[in-house]
Amino acid sequence: MMENTEKSNELKTVSVKKDTWILEVPNEVCENEGFPEGTMISLTLKNDSISGSYLKPSKEIDDFVNKIIEEESECFSNKT
Repeated sequence: MMENTEKSNELKTVSVKKDTWILEVPNEVCENEGFPEGTMISLTLKNDSISGSYLKPSKEIDDFVNKIIEEESECFSNKT
C-alpha cells in the first residue's frame, strides 16, 4: 500500500492496465464514507462511459500478511 504522511484529498494512481485505472482513496474520504482505510477504486472506460467499483481491503488477507510478517520478523529485519 502507498504511504502518505501528508493529509491530502488527492487520488493516487496505483495501477493502469489498458482501459482501467486503480486509484487509492484518501484516508479522510474513507473515514467520511465509512470505508476501511486502504480502500481503492477501479475505474474502467467502456462503451463511451466510465464504470467504477470500490475495492475494499479484506480483513482475512490483512490478518494473513500480518501473521507472516510477525512469524518471519527476524528475516524481514535482516533485509533492511
